Amino acid sequence: MTQKYIIKIGGNAAQQLTPKFFETIKHWQKQHIQVAIVHGGGDQISHLMSQFNEPVQKLNGIRVTTAQGLHLTQLALLGQVQPALTEAFRQHGLAAIGLNAGSNQLLTGHVLDQARYGYVGVIHQVNTQLIQQLWQQNLIPIIAPLAMTNDGQWLNVNADHAATAIAKQLHADALYLLTDVAGVKVSGCLLQALTPKTAQQLTADHLVTGGMIPKINSALSAVKRGVHHVHITNTVTQPGTVVTL
Repeated sequence: MTQKYIIKIGGNAAQQLTPKFFETIKHWQKQHIQVAIVHGGGDQISHLMSQFNEPVQKLNGIRVTTAQGLHLTQLALLGQVQPALTEAFRQHGLAAIGLNAGSNQLLTGHVLDQARYGYVGVIHQVNTQLIQQLWQQNLIPIIAPLAMTNDGQWLNVNADHAATAIAKQLHADALYLLTDVAGVKVSGCLLQALTPKTAQQLTADHLVTGGMIPKINSALSAVKRGVHHVHITNTVTQPGTVVTL
């Protein structure tokens, strides 16, 4: 039976993905595992924002996004990160296609909290049929974390949240939330497993902060919705922190 894996990678990944990463993807494909990529772009977005004197502000790991910030986010994700990633896959012999919210209503969302976060969205609908059709053509979808409302307003979406929404609606077998560390660390020690109770305690004690908060929340949300294997790690070849119920 065909399995479905969703991998979230950071915006710098086009330069950082190793040959081992691409070999793993090829190995999975030979095992009839379908793969979709969701990419971030935080550093590129921040760099563009600083060039245009747009303040960079985050609350609870979520980027506050003004109208100008949204435009710059689109420029960074669709004009820089996604083309570089798609080319990296092509150079390693993998057929990939870049997608965004405008691709046949791929990701439909609504505003999270306009007063607090601005144009930041939550995905409530995924065009899973489009992704399935691309898989049938042996293409790897590379998806930008942007959503669109029913009336056509673009929204910035946290990439971990976007990957989780896609994994849940596709009923994915595995979700990899790649980060720049080997997993969730507490006092320098890697946690091999993480449960909701432990995560709540770590957050309350401020032992987990910043961008790791939405990553953990996303992982827990995916597990609760039936995604069997959820990993917070820095490589698809290592399990990192396995999130369980």
